[in-house]
Amino acid sequence: MSSTITDAADLVPPDPGATDGPVDGTARPAVSAIGQRARSWTTTTAITAIAIAVSVPVLVIVWSIVQPSTEVWEELWATRLPGMIRDTATLLVTVLAGTVVLGTSLAWLVTAYQFPGRRVLGWLLVTPLAIPGYVLGFVWLDTLQEPLGARSVRSIWLCALVLTVTLYPYVYLFARAAFREQSQRAIDVARSLGCSRSTAFWRVALPMARPSLAGGAALVGMEVLTDVGTVRLFNVSTIADGVLRVWFGTGNRNAAAELAVLLIGIAVVLIAMERLARGRARFTQSGSRTGLHVERLRGGRAAAASAIGWGMFTLAVALPLYRLVTWAIEARRTDQTATVAGDLGFHVLSSLRVAAVATLSCLALGLLLVAGLNRRRRSGALLARMATLGYTVPGPVVAIGVLVTLAALDRTGWLPDGWLLVGSFAGLIYALVVRFLAVAYQGIESSVAKVSPSVVASARTLGAGRVRVASRIELPLAGAGIIAASVLVAIDTLKDLPITLILRPFGTETLPIWVWQATSESLWVQAAVPSLAIVAIGMVLVAALLWALEHGAEAVS
Repeated sequence: MSSTITDAADLVPPDPGATDGPVDGTARPAVSAIGQRARSWTTTTAITAIAIAVSVPVLVIVWSIVQPSTEVWEELWATRLPGMIRDTATLLVTVLAGTVVLGTSLAWLVTAYQFPGRRVLGWLLVTPLAIPGYVLGFVWLDTLQEPLGARSVRSIWLCALVLTVTLYPYVYLFARAAFREQSQRAIDVARSLGCSRSTAFWRVALPMARPSLAGGAALVGMEVLTDVGTVRLFNVSTIADGVLRVWFGTGNRNAAAELAVLLIGIAVVLIAMERLARGRARFTQSGSRTGLHVERLRGGRAAAASAIGWGMFTLAVALPLYRLVTWAIEARRTDQTATVAGDLGFHVLSSLRVAAVATLSCLALGLLLVAGLNRRRRSGALLARMATLGYTVPGPVVAIGVLVTLAALDRTGWLPDGWLLVGSFAGLIYALVVRFLAVAYQGIESSVAKVSPSVVASARTLGAGRVRVASRIELPLAGAGIIAASVLVAIDTLKDLPITLILRPFGTETLPIWVWQATSESLWVQAAVPSLAIVAIGMVLVAALLWALEHGAEAVS
C-alpha cells in the first residue's frame, strides 16, 4: 500500500531526488544516515532475501493460474462463482462509498467546528478500530434478529452496514489529518469569492484532501476483500469466503489457489484506482500551515453535531460493549465461559504471543528495509514493492500462498528430520509478516522521511558517524511514527482471522478462533468473553496509536 495511517499527516513523501546542504563542500543527494547503510553488501543481500521471501507466496498463487484445474472452474462457474463475484463487488462498492462519506463527514465535523464534546469525540470516533467486524456483526445480528426476523437480518446490506461502521476510522484518520494540515488561507480565498463555508468545503477542502481519502479508501477496500468472519455471519458469499470453503471443504490447495487469483485481480484494480486518484492530485500550501479556523456552533446546530458524534460512538462501540458485557455476565453465571474453547487465560496468552512475535518481526524487518533501501535507484524501488506486496493481497490469498510455499519446502528434504514448516508456529508468523510487513515499513519510512535533512547534515558535520546519527537523532525523532506503525501491526495481527484459521499450529488457539468457533454455532453468550478480551486489548492498542499519532503531529509541527 502506498501509505498507512501513520503517514496520514504527510501522505506525499519528499522528493527522493531532493538535495541536502553540503557537508564537505560538495552538494550530494539527501540520503539519510539510515539509508546510506544500504551500501553494505551484507545489508543488500539481506533486504533482497526479505523481498523475495515476502513476494514468493503471492507469486506462487499467481503462477497457479498457468495450469488451471478446468473441472474445478467449470463446477464453480456453474454453481457459486457468479454469486461470489456479484456479492464481492456489491459489498466492496457499498462499503467504500459508506466509509468515505461517513469518515470524511465526521472528520470535517470535528476539525472545522466547535461543539460540546468535540475534543473527546475526536478520539472516541477512532475506537471502532478495536472491535473486529465479526464481533460487531454477531452483536447486531442477535440484536436485530427478533424485530426484523432471522431471514431478513442476514442480508448483504446489513453486512455492508456493519463493515462500514467498523472500517470508517481508516478514512476518518486520513481525512482528519488532511483537514488539520490545510491552511485557512485557501478557505479564506474561497470565502472572499462569495463561497459559503459548505461550498468552500466542496470546492477547496475536499479536493485538497482527495489523496488522503484515496489512501484511506484503499485500506478499507483491502479489509473488505480479506473479511471472512463478518460475511459468514450474514450468509454473504464472497470470493474470500469461497477460498476458505474450497480449502476446508475439499482440501484442494490448487483449487483454493486458483480461486484466490480472482481476489488478486480485484486487489490490483483497487490499487490502480487508488494510485490514479492520488497520482493526479497535486495540491500545495503557500505560507505557513496555520490550520483551519474552527467555527463555534450554537443552539440547535451544536446539539445536532454532538448528537451525530455521540450517536455514531454509541452505535459502533457503546451498545455492542453493553451487549457483550451482559452476555459475559450470563456466561459466567451459567458456567458457559469455556463451553467452546476452554480457558480464557490460555487464549489471551496465545493471542498476545502471536501478535507480539509478528509485530516484533515486522518491526525488525521494516527497520532493516528502511536502513537498506535506496529509493533513488530502480533496484531499491523494485525491492520495496516486492517487500510490501503482501499487504496488497487479501489474507486468505496470503495464507494459501504460504501454505503452498511451505509444503513445497517440506517436500525438498532440506530441513532436518522431524521438522515441518506446514502447521508450525514459524509458518504462521511468516504468513503474518508477509501480510503486514508493509504496514511497518511504510510507517517507519514516512516517519524517517520527516526528519529534517539539515539536522542530519549538522550532526555529520560535527563528526557523528552514520550509526550514531541514526540511533541518536533519526530514530528518536521518528519514534512516534515507528510506535504508531508497530501498534497498527499489533492491532491487525490481534484481530486476524483468515490467516490464523488456515495456518495455526496444533495448540495455538487464539481469541479470534474462539469467537469463530462460537459464532459458527450461534453461541453468542460463549463468544462474548473472548470478544471482550479482544476489544479490551484493542482499546489499549488504539490508545497507544492515538498517543503516537498526536506526538508525531507535534514533532512534525
